[in-house]
Amino acid sequence: MNPTATLRFRRVTAAFAVSWALVAIVLALLPIVYPQDSLILPFQTTGVAGTVIVQDPGPPAAAAAAAGVEAGDRLLTIDGGSIYRFILNPSDVLHLGRPNLYEFERGGRAYTVALKPKMCSIATIPTWWAALYAGLLLVSVIYLAIGFVVWRLRPDRAEAWALVLFCSTMSAQLCLSFDWVPIPLAGPRMLFNIPFIGATVFHLFSTYPVEPGWVVRRRGLRPLMYALAFALGIFSLGGERLGLPPVLIPTLAFCFTIGISLACIGFLAHERRHMREGGSTDRADVMLLGALVSFVPVLLIMVAQMILRTSLPWYVALLWFFTFPLAVGYGILRRQLFEIRVVAKSSAAYGAATLAITGVFALLITFADAAVSRFNVSAQSRWFQISFLFFAILAFNPLRTRMQRLVDRVFDRDRSAYRVAVREISEAMVSMLSMKEIGDRILIALTDTMGVERAMVLLFDAEHGVLQPAGSRGDWDDDALDTVLPADHPIVTYLLARRALSRLDFDDETDAEVREACRDVFDTLEVELLVPILFGMDLLGVIAVGHKLSGERLGVDDRQLLRTLANQSAIAIENAKAYDEIAKLNATLEARVDERTQALREAQTQLVQSEKMASLGQLVAGIAHELNNPIGFVHANLQLMDEYIRKLIESKGAGPDADRAREALAKLLVRSREGTARVKKIVEDLRTFSRVDQADLQEVDVHDGLDRTISLIEPRLKDGIHVEREYGKLPRIRCYAGQLNQVFMNLLINACDALGKKGTIWIRTRPIEGGVRVEIEDNGPGIPAEIRSRIFDPFFTTKPVGKGTGLGLSISHGIVERHGGRIWVESEQGRGTKFVIELPLDVTPAET
Repeated sequence: MNPTATLRFRRVTAAFAVSWALVAIVLALLPIVYPQDSLILPFQTTGVAGTVIVQDPGPPAAAAAAAGVEAGDRLLTIDGGSIYRFILNPSDVLHLGRPNLYEFERGGRAYTVALKPKMCSIATIPTWWAALYAGLLLVSVIYLAIGFVVWRLRPDRAEAWALVLFCSTMSAQLCLSFDWVPIPLAGPRMLFNIPFIGATVFHLFSTYPVEPGWVVRRRGLRPLMYALAFALGIFSLGGERLGLPPVLIPTLAFCFTIGISLACIGFLAHERRHMREGGSTDRADVMLLGALVSFVPVLLIMVAQMILRTSLPWYVALLWFFTFPLAVGYGILRRQLFEIRVVAKSSAAYGAATLAITGVFALLITFADAAVSRFNVSAQSRWFQISFLFFAILAFNPLRTRMQRLVDRVFDRDRSAYRVAVREISEAMVSMLSMKEIGDRILIALTDTMGVERAMVLLFDAEHGVLQPAGSRGDWDDDALDTVLPADHPIVTYLLARRALSRLDFDDETDAEVREACRDVFDTLEVELLVPILFGMDLLGVIAVGHKLSGERLGVDDRQLLRTLANQSAIAIENAKAYDEIAKLNATLEARVDERTQALREAQTQLVQSEKMASLGQLVAGIAHELNNPIGFVHANLQLMDEYIRKLIESKGAGPDADRAREALAKLLVRSREGTARVKKIVEDLRTFSRVDQADLQEVDVHDGLDRTISLIEPRLKDGIHVEREYGKLPRIRCYAGQLNQVFMNLLINACDALGKKGTIWIRTRPIEGGVRVEIEDNGPGIPAEIRSRIFDPFFTTKPVGKGTGLGLSISHGIVERHGGRIWVESEQGRGTKFVIELPLDVTPAET
C-alpha cells in the first residue's frame, strides 16, 4: 500500500473509531439529559465474561435482601435462561409487575428466588453511584480527547493512529460499564466492543515505543488481531442462535482481551531490557509504569471477580485509567520525557518520610491519651491543648528537616553535585580569557561531574564559516575528531532554535535529506546530545555529549547543567574574543597612531596650502592689473625709444633734433626703470609671501611682513579702503615668516570683505613682555555675538557659497598657536572688529 493510500486508510478508520466513541458518550448522556424511569433488576450486579456477581441486594427492606439474596452470590439464570438474554435485550425479560425467577449459587449450593423488577432513574440512584457514573463519563471524555488531540497533531505517525484507536475503544467501554442506569443498547455494544480492546492494545504496544522485529517480519499480525476481535464480537451477539453455549464466546472475548493486555506488558518489559543503549528507554519506562498503574488494578479486580467472586465493581479502577494514554500521548508529542525513575524514587522517598512523620504524630497522640487517662488531665483544657500543640511542633520541625536532608542526600545526590559544579564553573569562567582553557573546563565538568564517557567542544570558525572540534575528552575515533560542520548544514538551523538536540528530534522531519544529514552527525560522533553555545542570535559553538558511564539516559538535571554550561561558555567565549581583539589593537596601536599622525600632518599641510592658494587666487586679478600698468608703459617707451634713436642716427648726433632726441631718451629710460622696478617689487613681494619654507626658522621684521602683505592686497584698497599704520618699535622675532604672512593676509582680506568698498583698517604694533603684539582693526559691521565663539572653527564661514572655504581663520589660529602665541577677536555688532595677535620673540614649538 502506497503512503497516500495508507494515510487515507488511517484517517477513515480513526474517524470511524472516534465516531463509535462519540455515539457511546451521547447515548450515555441521554439518561442524564432526559431522565426517565426504566425497569432494572431488583438487585445490583457486577461481573466480567460469564461471571455475574450480586454486588448489592439493596437495603434490608428490599425484596432481594428479604428473600435471602446476599452480596457475592453468583447469578446463574433468569427464568431458566441465560443471563445474556437479559444483557442483549432487557425488555424481553423484565415486565412491570411480573416476577422473574432468578437462580443463584452460594458456596456451591444453588437456590431460586422470584422477584419483581424495580423502577429506577438517574435521579433515584444513590449519590455515591451517581458520582461514580459521572466519573466514568468524565474519564471516557478524557480518553477520547487525548487520542483525538494526539492524532490531529501527529496524523502521519503510526503510533498516533494506534493511540486514537485504543482511546476510542476504551472511551466506548467506559460508557458501557455502569449497569445501574439503563443505557440504550448498552449490552450488545459492550459485548461487541470488549475484544477490540485487546486488538487495539496489541496494535499500540507493537507500535510504540518501538516496533519489535518479530512484528516487522509478520505484518499480518495486527490485521489478524482485528479480525479475531471482529469475529468474537459478532459471535458474542449471536452465538446462542448458532447453538453455542451462551457464556462461551463472551468468556473467550474477555480472556482474549486480558491475555493480549498481559502479553503486551510482558513483551514490552522484555524489549525494554534491550533498550539500554537505545533512544526509547524513557518512553518504555513511562509506558510500562502507566500500564502497570492503569491495567494491573483493573485486571486484578476482574480476575478476582471471576475466581473469588468478589462484589467490588471492577470499573472503579477505570477512574484512574486515563494515566496510561496521557503518558503515551505525552511521549508521542514531546519525544523527550520527564525522568520517570527519578519521579518514582522521589515519590517513594517522600511517601516514606510522610509515613514516618505520621507515625511520630500517632505516638504523640497515644502519649497524650495515656497522659489524659493516667493523670486525669482534661483534654478540653486550653492549657493542655496549647502544650500539646507546642510539643508537636517541636517534634515536627526537627523531624521534617532531618527527613528532608535524608531524602535529598539519598535521591538527589546528583542535583547537589550539579549545584556545586555550576557554582564552581560560574566562578572560574569569569576569569577565563583563553579558548582552550574554556573548552577544557567544560569537558572536565561533563566527564567528571556528569559522568559521561566522552565529550567534545566544537567552536565556530568565522573565517572559514565552519564548526570544528576545539577540544575533546574520552575515546574518540579519527572520523569524529575530524568532523567539520559548515554553517549551511541543516543541523545548524536546529541548533539556532536554542535547545539541546538528540537523534530522536529528527524523526518528525519530513525532508528525508535533512533528516539523514542530521542523523549522520550523531552517528559519526556517536553522542547522545548536541547543546548549542549561543550568544544572542550567534552560534559560537556546540557541546557534544556522549552516553553516561552508568548506562542511564541524560535526564532533566543533566540537560539543565548543560544549558548552564552553554550559557556560561557563551559569555566566557565573548570575553575571550574581546580580550584577544584588545590585545591585537594594543600591539598595533603605536604604529597606527604614528600613521594617523602623519596623515593628519599631511592633511594639515594641504589645508594650509589650499587656503594660501585660495588667498593668492583672490589677489591674482589685482596683481595682474598692477603688473600690466608698468609693463604697458615700458612697452610704449620702447617703441618711442626706437623712433628717437632712429632720429638721432639720422641727425648724426648734431643739431637741435639730436639734442631733443637725447633728452627724450633720458626721460624714457628713467620712466622705464621706474616701471621695471615696480614689477620687480611686486614679484619679490609675491615670492616672499608664497615661499613654503616651514622647515626654516628665520629672524624677521614683523613690519616688513605687514608691508609686503599690504602691497599685495593694494588693488583691494584703491576702491576707498584706507590703511592706517601705527607701528611701534619692535624687535626682530624668530619665526616661520611664510606662515606668519599667511595669517596677516587672511586677516586683512577678511577686513576688506567686511568693509566692502569703503572704510578704514588700522594696523597697530607694539612690544610686550617677551614678545610682540599686532592688532588689525576695521570699522566694519562687526561680528554678531551668537557666532563670535565659532569663527575659529574649521569650515565655519559667513560668506556666501563659493566665496569662502571657512578655513582661513581656523588655519590662522593653528599657525599662531604653533608659534607659541595667542590670537583672539574683540568685536561689537555695528562697531567694528579687532583681531589681536601676541607672539613670543623666539618661537620653539613642539610640533610644526
